[in-house]
Amino acid sequence: MTVRIPSLTLLLFLTTAARAAAQHEHHPMPMATPTPTAAPAGVPTPSPTPGPAGHEMQEPSNPDPMAAMEEMEPMEHWMTMLHGYAFLTANRQGGPSVDREFESQNHLMTMAVRRWAGGKLSLLGTFTLEPATVPPRGSVELFQRGETYHNILLVDLQHPHDLVVQLAASWEKPVGNAAKLRLYLAPVGEPALGPVAYPHRLPASENPTAPLSHHNQDSTHISYDVATVAFTASIFTLEASAFHGAEPDENRWNIEAGALDSYSGRLTIRPISELALQVSAGHLEHPEAIEPGNQTRSSASLTYQKSTAAGFIAASLISGRNQTPEGPEWGNLLEWTWKFAGKNFFYGRLESVDRDVYELVHKRQRPQGVSRERTLVQAATLGFVRNLPLLSEAETGLGADLTMYRFRSRLDSIYGSHPLSAHVFLRVRFGSHGEHSM
Repeated sequence: MTVRIPSLTLLLFLTTAARAAAQHEHHPMPMATPTPTAAPAGVPTPSPTPGPAGHEMQEPSNPDPMAAMEEMEPMEHWMTMLHGYAFLTANRQGGPSVDREFESQNHLMTMAVRRWAGGKLSLLGTFTLEPATVPPRGSVELFQRGETYHNILLVDLQHPHDLVVQLAASWEKPVGNAAKLRLYLAPVGEPALGPVAYPHRLPASENPTAPLSHHNQDSTHISYDVATVAFTASIFTLEASAFHGAEPDENRWNIEAGALDSYSGRLTIRPISELALQVSAGHLEHPEAIEPGNQTRSSASLTYQKSTAAGFIAASLISGRNQTPEGPEWGNLLEWTWKFAGKNFFYGRLESVDRDVYELVHKRQRPQGVSRERTLVQAATLGFVRNLPLLSEAETGLGADLTMYRFRSRLDSIYGSHPLSAHVFLRVRFGSHGEHSM
C-alpha cells in the first residue's frame, strides 16, 4: 500500500483549517457539499429568503453554500466565504494486480463578493493539496485514462489536480428588469464547456473517485487564460469562452499560460429552480501532450437538485463526446447522491465509456501506424456515507463504495473476469462566511 501523507498529519491540518473557518467572523456556514468553482449557469438555484443581519440568503433546495452566496445581492463591503473538503481514502482496485493505496482527494474554495461599478464583483479561488496527497503518477483507478506522467499516458490512473484549480474574477451587471451580463476572467479557471466539474458537482459530492468519462465531459475545468462572456435572460443563459486549450502539464505546483487558441459556447436552460439543462461544444487546440491533433468536444447534461425534509436529492445525466482525428470517443454517465434522515448519504454512478484496446493492454499511448480498436467499458458504483460527530468544527462522515465492471472477454487476462474495486474513507467538510468593511 502506498501512503503519500500520514493520515494523522492531514487530519490535523484539516482540523486546524476547520477551526480557523469556524472563527472566521463567527459565522459558521451550514455544512453542505462542494460547489461550482465559477458558479456556472448550469447550477440549479433556489429563491432567496431573509438571512442573518437582514441579508438575502438561500433556502437549501440547492444545499450549496457558495452557490447561495453567488446569488446574494452584493453589499458596499466585502462578503467572504470559505469552504473545504477532503477524503482520506483507502483505495483497493481489483484485477490481477490488486493495487492498494492510501490517498486524499481535497479542495479548498474561497469567494469574496461586493458591489462595484454598478454591478457585482466576485473574486474566486480554488486550491488543492492533491500534488502531495495523491501519488505523482496518479491514483489507481481501473479503466481511467488521460494526461501523462514521465511523458507516458496515464492508463488505469487518475492524475492529481494542480495546486491552483482556479484564480478568477467575475463581474455581473443587470441589464433591464429580467436580464444580466456577466464577464469572467481567469489565469486559471473553467471555460463554458461541459457540465459542472465533478469535484464541485452535488450529485458526485460523496464519491471520492473521478468519473471514467472525465476527459470526455469536464476535464477543461482547469484551463489557462480563460475569458468568458455570459448573457442571461429569463430561463436562458448563453455563454462564450476563449482559452488556452492544452491540459495542465506534469508540474502540479505551477500556473501555466498560453495563447487563446481554443473556444467554446454553452446554452443553459432552467425551466424550474431545481432543474438545469445544458448543451455545449468547443474546439480544443492540441489538448493532450502526447496525442496528436485537435479535438472538438460536445456535451449535454441534465441536473436535478432538490431539498427534502432531512436532506436532499441530486442527480445528473451527462453525455460527452470528443471528436478526434481518428474518430469519436464517447463518455456517458448517470450519478446521484441522496441525503436522508439528516446524516445518511446513498450515492452511485453508472458509466459507459469508449476505450482503446492497445492502451488498456500495454498501458501507454498507441503508436502511430497501429490501427485503432475501440472497446466499450461499463462501470457501476454504489456507496454509502454516514455522518459521525468526530470533529466539532466540521462535518465528518465514514463511507465506503464498491465498483463493478463490464467489458469484452479478451481483456480478462489483463483485468480478470470480474474485477471489483472498493474505497473506504473518512470525509471531512467545513466552511464559514463573513463580512469585512473596507
